[in-house]
Amino acid sequence: MQTVLFITIPFFSIIFLGTFFRAIKVFNEEASKIITKFAFFVTLPPYVFLNIVKSSNTNIFQWDFIIRFEIVTILIITFSFLFSKFVFKYKNREASLFSLNSSYPNYGFLGIPLCILAFGENAAIPISMILFADTIVLLTFITFFASNSKEKKIYKKLFYILMNMIKNPLLVAVLIGFIFVIFNIPIYSLVYKVLNMLSVAAPPTLLFALGIMLWNKINIKFVRLIATITIFRLIMHPLLVFCIFYFFPSSIPSLWINVAILSSCLPVAATAFAMAGYYETFIKETSSSILVTTILSTISVSFILYLLL
Repeated sequence: MQTVLFITIPFFSIIFLGTFFRAIKVFNEEASKIITKFAFFVTLPPYVFLNIVKSSNTNIFQWDFIIRFEIVTILIITFSFLFSKFVFKYKNREASLFSLNSSYPNYGFLGIPLCILAFGENAAIPISMILFADTIVLLTFITFFASNSKEKKIYKKLFYILMNMIKNPLLVAVLIGFIFVIFNIPIYSLVYKVLNMLSVAAPPTLLFALGIMLWNKINIKFVRLIATITIFRLIMHPLLVFCIFYFFPSSIPSLWINVAILSSCLPVAATAFAMAGYYETFIKETSSSILVTTILSTISVSFILYLLL
């Protein structure tokens, strides 16, 4: 238990420190946007890239691992989408945003630094593989169902998906990292020093930026909705991931399985809020779900780490 506390207390303390400074107005909304962009575009890509390159994993294509994880992702997406349409009577656009909230963990700001902190740098490749595969699946889903089919043809939707992937610095960093590992490409010492200086700043900056973004009030009219998303996000997802890996034995390394389970109990991704803003719907609901699931993830993450460590 002491090991878990040594991981979770500093981790979540930095998050809520960011919320505190936003609450006392040391950082305004504009400043929070700048810090968030700095974290996502400047410090996180080198952090991900270097941890992939430094990892001792040489077999980065664990297809059984990815297929299993994405089966769970697709199950959560599909069930939450249908659930929101039949229970909450949402149309396709709102239902797709609901399912995105229910199925997309915060890999970038929380998952990557948390998994590396808990399991070491060898966790960089499995969490990066999950991030890469999940983003493709979820971005494809949201683009096809949230977009009005009359407005965009199929090829335009596919082009939009491709452009979003290219513009995502995290996905680019993962892809470049994989290339360096596969072809055993060396990094020049001077380049390494620059990247390392930036990567050291990544975990605290990311967590602090997330805390600033959390400064928001929960809208009480969304209580039933947020409770449902929380069940999908923090309970059903990790439970299904646990079942698919432990009840169907395979040769997948235990480290990879632990990373999959831990990453599945993370709160709603900040990307969901960006997507809600892009489609101009489900914005307040997404904001509230990110806040609530992040607070409650202090329990889910601690519990999962207690079981795994």
